[in-house]
Amino acid sequence: MFHMLKCLALGCVAGGVIGLPQAHAEAPPKALYNEAMASLADAPNEAINTLQSICTHGYARACDRLGYFSFKGIGGNQDTAQAIAYYNQAIELGQSKSLVSLGKVHLASKDYEAAQQSLLAASAHGLQQGEAVLAWAHATGRLGPLSDPHLGVPTLVALAKADSRDGQMLLLDALTRDLSQRVDVTDTLDQLHKRHAEGDAKAAEALLKYYRVVGHARGTLATRDRLLQTEGLRAKIQVEEGLYLARDQNPAQFWRASEEIVRAAPNDVFARGLSVAAKINKNAYVRIVQMELRDLGYAVGRASPFMNRPLIRSINAFCRDTNQQSACLYGPLKSKSIKAVAGELAQVRTEL
Repeated sequence: MFHMLKCLALGCVAGGVIGLPQAHAEAPPKALYNEAMASLADAPNEAINTLQSICTHGYARACDRLGYFSFKGIGGNQDTAQAIAYYNQAIELGQSKSLVSLGKVHLASKDYEAAQQSLLAASAHGLQQGEAVLAWAHATGRLGPLSDPHLGVPTLVALAKADSRDGQMLLLDALTRDLSQRVDVTDTLDQLHKRHAEGDAKAAEALLKYYRVVGHARGTLATRDRLLQTEGLRAKIQVEEGLYLARDQNPAQFWRASEEIVRAAPNDVFARGLSVAAKINKNAYVRIVQMELRDLGYAVGRASPFMNRPLIRSINAFCRDTNQQSACLYGPLKSKSIKAVAGELAQVRTEL
């Protein structure tokens, strides 16, 4: 197993290690890395092959990116073991920032001891982000039996006061997960709004979620709308927060706004958008699924926000066609069925 993981991290193939094309053999690793990242969307296989090669030849930043791609399933199947191997490779090559990413992977895998060790090591290397993530994990219970909520929130508050960007954002996130916490975040909000004014999209994302979940007085509809227009905001956030804002702006017309937002969503966030729409309003979900299935040639019946027999038959047929019968047995409006249908619709969109 160790040899297999090591091989994955080093980019092994049958007959040896992936090599660079001759024309690129003399190019600096940094230039190759930048070129690969720039071409990732248009030529993912070639880009990843290049990253694997320069990782093999000792460029730590490429190993770190490959760890992220493996963990997120970018350019292939999601593979936690491979992600861990790549991050360890980056760390061995001197990329101490990868300790934070490795800690996050261990948190997601519920390997609490390994997560704590990685984040403590990151903090010991002077990485304030590692301290902030560890405090957040304590505050939110993500460290399982090792969690100490009484340690987590005060640490995040202290980091936020010290103008730590990660401390500020993770403090707001922790407070959205435990609404019983009473913390004065006036200064933190001021600092994040200042960062947003300077073009920090991540600050905007943190503020959007906090204002939506907590209902803070500063989070007016106009403020949330302005934050949502921030350049560089991730598509996932634009879609999800856009749906919640549409709900709060005009609940009676949410079905119409949700159609525009979800149907226009990029393929990689379509499933999430459709699931959020269903969580907010099942009738909106029905309308969107009806449109999507009609586009695919299913006989869904007349346009309607209500689940009817033609649409139920079409959903069942779609589930059979995509081998999701077991998930769809629960009923078309059950969460497991919604998740399965949303995921398969997103996959079909990608393939078209």
